[in-house]
Amino acid sequence: MVVIAEAFLQYHEQNALHAANAHDPPVAPKSFVRYVDDSHARFQTVHQAEKFQEILNQQSEHIQYTMETEDTTKSLNFLDVNVRNNNGRYVLKIHRKNAITNVQVKPNSAHDPKVLKSIFSGFLNRAHKICDDRFRQEEIDFLINNFVENGYDRNTLTRIANNYNQTTDNRNDPDQLPIVKLPWIPGLSPKLRKSFRNAGYRTVFKSGSNLKTLLTSKNKSRLPPNSNPGVYMIECNCGKRYVGETGLKISTRVGQHKKNVEDEKWDVSGITNHAKVCNEGINWNEARLLKTEENKFDRKVREALEIQFRQTAPHSEHGLNLDDGQYVTSRFWKPMLSHIREKTLH
Repeated sequence: MVVIAEAFLQYHEQNALHAANAHDPPVAPKSFVRYVDDSHARFQTVHQAEKFQEILNQQSEHIQYTMETEDTTKSLNFLDVNVRNNNGRYVLKIHRKNAITNVQVKPNSAHDPKVLKSIFSGFLNRAHKICDDRFRQEEIDFLINNFVENGYDRNTLTRIANNYNQTTDNRNDPDQLPIVKLPWIPGLSPKLRKSFRNAGYRTVFKSGSNLKTLLTSKNKSRLPPNSNPGVYMIECNCGKRYVGETGLKISTRVGQHKKNVEDEKWDVSGITNHAKVCNEGINWNEARLLKTEENKFDRKVREALEIQFRQTAPHSEHGLNLDDGQYVTSRFWKPMLSHIREKTLH
């Protein structure tokens, strides 16, 4: 679904850009980039930006854009970067939301000291890669003060910052030594690392179990079967199948089918209609969830696809459904569903 969503957005944006170029006068942006659902664009005037936003919102009623423009200082926040327009040249610095807590992993936590150092080095790396020269030292000073507030030693942090060099990052160097993974135990782990190094092994440490993982790793709460809305399948002992969808719990919907049979309401659904004429018995207790889905439209589409895939339509040999489902009227899917069915069901 991620790939399909990205493909749709690219198609959506391409149509908008073509429309913006064809507009009289053209209102296409000088540049347009997007990360997930956040976009950044440059325009000659604010009027052009507003007109392009209008064109974007005309492409699909399901996707409507809002717009922020640069403030009086000609700066605009995009993701975690503050972008400032300096006479046509972008000047960048780190942007943090007001709600940020500035809480970091504490230096006395049970982690390998290399991990703690790497956390600070990672923030330094971001500062060097993003910040313009005039803002870089300001960001580094902020990081040092932030980590000092969390209990780190200022002199150590200052030394790391002064010795930092983007070109001497050895993390990507190939290391052919066998790897040993161990939990980090303060006092003991450094000695084990030295011993393994002497024996020709590289030691990698991971965090130990916490109270949450100890209590829940083998005691995770689980809902009873068929406790979600979605698409389901019921089978009869004669070999025929019924596919349905419901916004209720599937177990509740199956119970309604069973009650309709008991009350002799035969024409309510395909499964109840079949129960009237078949003496083999329906496996109510073995109803199977095919797909959990909250959205009604998505359930209807999935139900129609499952009817085709499971061959439960009224013209199929084993079908109990009264129709082919809704919304999926194209035959485009049938060859692909047939191929999948051969690979999985046979």
